[in-house]
Amino acid sequence: MPFEQKYTDETREKSLARVLERREAEPGNRSIIRETAEEFEVGEQSLRGWIRAHEKSIAPAPVEPEIAADAAEEDESLAEAASASPAPRRGRPPGSGSAATSERVSELEAEVAQLRRDREALKRAIAVLVSE
Repeated sequence: MPFEQKYTDETREKSLARVLERREAEPGNRSIIRETAEEFEVGEQSLRGWIRAHEKSIAPAPVEPEIAADAAEEDESLAEAASASPAPRRGRPPGSGSAATSERVSELEAEVAQLRRDREALKRAIAVLVSE
């Protein structure tokens, strides 16, 4: 026999939307989940599970450690070069290095994903500091 859902999809969507909306409006409020669960008459743990599933579905792909280490080394070398003298423009002739280009695009996408995660972590830290 298939599992019977305790809450309707509409209830899930509305309660999740309310939590996300309130988190945006009240970043320091730590009782949003409890209050929203009471409002929609759902279990707090169920609501937390729906939030985790939502966050997982919108989260960027994890950065592989090798790519992150390469990016960090590249950042350091770029910083050293920038402080020493202006870097010459690096251009490639059209049509050369398409594999290298796609590899570089992948590295940049991974870096963007890491920066987004870092930004979200900083937002959460600031919200905690502001609430104290």
